[in-house]
Amino acid sequence: MNATLPRHCVPPDLVIPPRPQAMMVLMEEMPRPEPDFKRVVQAIQVDPGLAGALLKVVNSPAFGLPRKASSISQAVSLLGLRNAHSIAAGLALRHAMNDHGNVSMERFWDTAEKVALICAELARCLRGIRPDEAYTLGLFHDCGIPLLMRRYPHYRDALVRANHGEGQSFTQVEEEAVDTHHGAVGYFVARSWHLPESLCQAILWHHDLGVFAANSNVPEAVKSFIGLVHFAEHIHHMHTRSAEDVEWLRFGERVLGYFGLTDEDYRSLIDAVQDALAAS
Repeated sequence: MNATLPRHCVPPDLVIPPRPQAMMVLMEEMPRPEPDFKRVVQAIQVDPGLAGALLKVVNSPAFGLPRKASSISQAVSLLGLRNAHSIAAGLALRHAMNDHGNVSMERFWDTAEKVALICAELARCLRGIRPDEAYTLGLFHDCGIPLLMRRYPHYRDALVRANHGEGQSFTQVEEEAVDTHHGAVGYFVARSWHLPESLCQAILWHHDLGVFAANSNVPEAVKSFIGLVHFAEHIHHMHTRSAEDVEWLRFGERVLGYFGLTDEDYRSLIDAVQDALAAS
């Protein structure tokens, strides 16, 4: 597999949510030798929904902060700008794409948030993955789905077929229906929000088995992110659905092999994540 850009383009009339002001401020301040923390805090506090969500997330066990943050100033100080940016980006995405009153979209984002927390908790157990980036991946990886649902009335039917995995990959079903797939759309959203390139590529390729092929030239960081999000979705799936976990049937063996996890490791990790989340 070649880690190239997608052949698909975002449909010209597909609306990509703009990057919020708070994200722009964080991006401006991060590279500075003496960043203006006060400016960052003020930018986040302007959006009460974002500020409240950020405090809730950073105080969860998944991030293991040495003490609870009671203000945005404390949260940013404890996390650092880079971590704060990663977490806030995912939270801001939900707010930017929220269809108020749309019950199905509320469910979608609630699920994304739970998967994101599982990603962050798994990242604490697996080497080489930062919990803040893991959380961002959990919220962003399927963000193309609500955008395609808004644009194409028939996309919901394609989504149902893709989730049943009837002889085709998830993205093949989408491509036949709308000539693109949610990974490609999510990739462009993530790039427009200036997320790290490894995260953008993980969003693009997360339904492609070829990333784990022996001759794959996909960067290791991207493989780790893709394996992580599949593992997190599998854990979430185990406790919320009775249907067969089609994607884990396709990816599970390769994900566990990539991380070098035995069956015992697999069960222990699931137990550890469940215990941590139950305590939150």
